[in-house]
Amino acid sequence: MKLKLKDVPDDVLDDVAFQLKNYLVPICGLSPLSTNHPFRFTGSGTLVRIDNAHCILTAAHVWTETRSMDEIGLVLTDHPSQFKIPNAVKVKLAWDGKISEWGPDLALLELPSSVVPTIEAYKSFLNLVQQKEMLAEEALSDKVPWVVTGMVGEFSKFAHHSDKRIVTATAEARALFYGLDQISQKNGYDYLDLIADLGLSEVPRSFEGVSGGGLWQIGLYKDKSERIAWDGKRYFRGVAFWQTEVSVGQRRIRCHGPQSVYEKAWGLWKLPKSG
Repeated sequence: MKLKLKDVPDDVLDDVAFQLKNYLVPICGLSPLSTNHPFRFTGSGTLVRIDNAHCILTAAHVWTETRSMDEIGLVLTDHPSQFKIPNAVKVKLAWDGKISEWGPDLALLELPSSVVPTIEAYKSFLNLVQQKEMLAEEALSDKVPWVVTGMVGEFSKFAHHSDKRIVTATAEARALFYGLDQISQKNGYDYLDLIADLGLSEVPRSFEGVSGGGLWQIGLYKDKSERIAWDGKRYFRGVAFWQTEVSVGQRRIRCHGPQSVYEKAWGLWKLPKSG
């Protein structure tokens, strides 16, 4: 039975969003000494752990927009705060040097061990090796809503106070629930397209900023009272990197899927085969 998003209780959606956003980190670039471009929202990422390495999994084009800046800023809290690291992270790419609808467009940024305790005070790192091993547990399905977690640039804002030499910014992070439209493959990578109805309330017109955010599959079911509930399981399935033009009031959000992450990029980056 296909579960429709409108039938899922709001408290269930809120619980899913709260849990998944724990792994989401909006990314920005900082160049404090620049008078013209001291700050830039660049995209989103998912905090992941691979053995002893703590990383951000994102889109390659998000990294290419960030690497020209002096520092990397990460949004960790809902309250005003500042967290930045020198732009000297170790990077692995699946990327042919240009932004396109077929990518490949994946990046793994390894964080310095010195910053991990601070991040873990506010966020969690997803065990990506464990997620890889869970692939067979839940098949890809169009019968439940899928979730993309990311920063929505349209709802985010920043201001440059040149007289005080400071920048203030507000990053709006969202868990976006949409239906799976189609799955396709090209050159060993897989792609999952989600459909966003732009006519619905609180749906952004553009998904700029969501790039690099995580694609999740969740387990929904009907309990004994026929109420839709969440079983608490979440499966990390991929990375958002592209949006189509608007057509008939809709956009498609294209994501690299599990084959892209756990097979193609995993092998390219020589990541561990098991935990």
